[in-house]
Amino acid sequence: MKFRTILKGLDATEILHPQDKSTIEKLNRIPGFKTIVDKTIVNIMEKYAEIEYSAEGINVTSKSMPAIHRQLMEACRVLDMKDIPACSTDWFYDISSFTVGEQKKRMVLQSGTIDLLTSDELLFVMGHELGHMKCGHKTYHMFAEALYMPIANSDLKVWMSLVRMPLLNWYRVSDFTADRMGLLCCQDINVAFSTMIKMAGLPQKYYGQEHIKSFIQQAIEFNQKYSGTMDRLIKYLSINAAAMPWLVMRASELWSWYSSGEYDRILDKSKRLK
Repeated sequence: MKFRTILKGLDATEILHPQDKSTIEKLNRIPGFKTIVDKTIVNIMEKYAEIEYSAEGINVTSKSMPAIHRQLMEACRVLDMKDIPACSTDWFYDISSFTVGEQKKRMVLQSGTIDLLTSDELLFVMGHELGHMKCGHKTYHMFAEALYMPIANSDLKVWMSLVRMPLLNWYRVSDFTADRMGLLCCQDINVAFSTMIKMAGLPQKYYGQEHIKSFIQQAIEFNQKYSGTMDRLIKYLSINAAAMPWLVMRASELWSWYSSGEYDRILDKSKRLK
């Protein structure tokens, strides 16, 4: 079993992507806003998810899927998370996952995620999802998702449209932060990038032949080549329109953070605290 540094007392604010941090701070400064959202939208969506995924998916436990359960325990151990979320699988043959809940947290892993990733790559995905929880994203994620519910198409439609665009942009940017948490969880930049390569569309026949350096170079060139005003506008609009940020964009952001030395600084800090 690979030795991983336990990130004791990990301060999530140190991990936040600048745009992520700025938006969360603004939302948290709105008097009573988070409390209201938690008691209304979050409460309803948590109950809905608990019923839906208990009925539709398979709960991951030490008996039903012991290997996956052990990995979840390992991910929580490394990220120093005492509040272990419920976890379940759902049938969809793609590499994807998501979380729901603030008080009743749940991670959902699509079946393709488990089949197509190695155990270390799955740890990166789990760390990414746990990162959303640890960084305080879930309340505002669920609020953003609620903007697509029927109420958002009522008489509040104009006001909702003004809120939706910046909030949706933050929703996608929060993945940049979660990728940092995924890396801190698996503690191997090559594993993080091999996961992203598979998610970006690597044909299964080429699994085991991932060329990490080529993907890193593509990520670096993406940042260098598309940095003009029009390029930034297109990136912004694409983030809002996509189910998630482009994988190369995510890789570029993760590589920049890793190269800055912040990743090593956080690990070294945890080692010194032992």
